[in-house]
Amino acid sequence: MSKAKKYYDLIHVEPHGYIPRIGLHRFGLTFKSKEPHHGKSVAVIQMNGSKAGPKEKKKWKCDSTIGKVLSWCYENPKTPFETVHCLNLFSYVDPHPENLMYLDKATLNKIENDYWIKHVCENIDYIILAYGDCKGIDSMIVQNRINDVLAWLEKYDLYRVGDLTKKGNPKHGRSWNYSPLLTLHKNRKLPKANIRTTGRGNF
Repeated sequence: MSKAKKYYDLIHVEPHGYIPRIGLHRFGLTFKSKEPHHGKSVAVIQMNGSKAGPKEKKKWKCDSTIGKVLSWCYENPKTPFETVHCLNLFSYVDPHPENLMYLDKATLNKIENDYWIKHVCENIDYIILAYGDCKGIDSMIVQNRINDVLAWLEKYDLYRVGDLTKKGNPKHGRSWNYSPLLTLHKNRKLPKANIRTTGRGNF
């Protein structure tokens, strides 16, 4: 059994009834630690869905990325997490990046995924960006998608794990090697002050 399965149970899948299969769309997997574990929650926004998901009789299938992400979420000494929401920039499920090369935006992502990202991130302690360089997907589609998601999340502090990639992106969860640290990636955008004046001659 992987360490991730020793640490966490899969408690929710979005959409309901989803099973891992190439070409389907997955919006989120939610994991809860088997034992109380400091109570903090985190949303980890990765690239796209892979092999992880529910199996029969309340069991679940792990993959290399989810396994590494969950292990880090449980083991990191500074901010261990009790609840982990695994989200994705793109909802299309395929573990092979080369298969994504010629897919358009509408095929790569369903609008329900946008709703789920916004919904989960409304009530969460931390948001970690972990989509890497999104290899295999058209670079213009990737950049537009990142811009959209960051715009939705601008009112939150955003984190990454470890250093940036050579291209300047938050590292993919599969690259969280050698106990990397949780790092603030982007500060929340503060609302503009509502300045009011009364009458003339106010300075």
